[in-house]
Amino acid sequence: MIGDLSLVRALGVCKIPVAIATSEPSSNVTLSRYCEAVVTTPDWVTDPEKSVAAIIDWGKLQSAPPVLFYQGDHDLLAVSRARNQLTPHFRFVLPSSELVEDLADKLRFFELASRIQLPVPDTSILTAGCDVAERLQQWDRFPCVLKPAMRTNWYQLIGCYQKALRVETRSALDHLLDKIGTSESGLIVQAAIEGGEENIVSYHAYVRPGGEIVAEFTGRKIRTYPRLYGVSTYVKITDDDDVRNLGRTVVEKLDFSGVLKIDFKQDVRDKQLYLLEINPRFNLWHHPATIAGVGIPEAVYQDCTEPGKAKIARRARSGVRWMEPWADRMAFREYRATGEITRLGWIVQMITVDVNEGFRLSDPRPWLVNLILHFRTKLARIFRRHRVPAEDR
Repeated sequence: MIGDLSLVRALGVCKIPVAIATSEPSSNVTLSRYCEAVVTTPDWVTDPEKSVAAIIDWGKLQSAPPVLFYQGDHDLLAVSRARNQLTPHFRFVLPSSELVEDLADKLRFFELASRIQLPVPDTSILTAGCDVAERLQQWDRFPCVLKPAMRTNWYQLIGCYQKALRVETRSALDHLLDKIGTSESGLIVQAAIEGGEENIVSYHAYVRPGGEIVAEFTGRKIRTYPRLYGVSTYVKITDDDDVRNLGRTVVEKLDFSGVLKIDFKQDVRDKQLYLLEINPRFNLWHHPATIAGVGIPEAVYQDCTEPGKAKIARRARSGVRWMEPWADRMAFREYRATGEITRLGWIVQMITVDVNEGFRLSDPRPWLVNLILHFRTKLARIFRRHRVPAEDR
């Protein structure tokens, strides 16, 4: 497995033994009680070929081909591009190579969406090397959103952890030209869908070749950090027929098989659902969904070890909530500043949440180590602040 604690635990609670492939063998992911082996690899972002070679070397030593799970964009691309090398030593599910590339690269994705008429917002594609300034002069939809084709180096480029940049006016867009022009992978500019991140809903599914949906569920974001275009810190499993039906339509139009998450945003003005992105990989949602009764990683494992074994899953239990409190405490500060939540309210949510990824009694070591490191850092800062300089002693 290439991924984080949420995926380790989604597999572990189903009693599936986990070996973690990582370039950081001392990370808190490897401290999970569900981690039975660690496969040290180079960095999957900077050296995917050697990372693939490392897991193949490990796979050759196993008595049967392990099932391979991947959670990040770079993991997905590395596995997909090396699928022929990996197939003798691992079992896994993937859509076609071309479709993986289309979905992972946002420029290609919006070209595909236009061809097969998916419900995406108005979008203009800015390929790397094109005359960005000239192309943007033709754009007249404001407010708008800028997104990278791939997020490699994106956060360093914009100086924050937003997945996208919202631009209110033409002059604001012009001021961003210097920063935009340094993107090496290309960008898209897109009409903004009004509403906060809580209006982002998602459809998740595992689909067999031929189109049979084995397991599916829907979800809604509650909080992200940063608050605008941030990473999910607090989410909820839902039972939304509109999202489910639109998700199934998209799966059919793509002729998709494998695992996917489809993000939609509901415009607060007309309640229409717009398609934002499709990620054909495992993700943090699979842990709360497993607790809610729909274990997509488990179904994939069953089908890979015994083809056709996984049974069609029932509907997920609506209302199951997931939180990553270490990240959500940062989100809480932004939401409290607008009066949307109090400190007491946040503490109650953290205590009562169904899946607390930061602290789980059934798997406490990652949390305990994080806590120790947190207090060690605080103590070091206090010591530095109060240390008397040698010349003043």
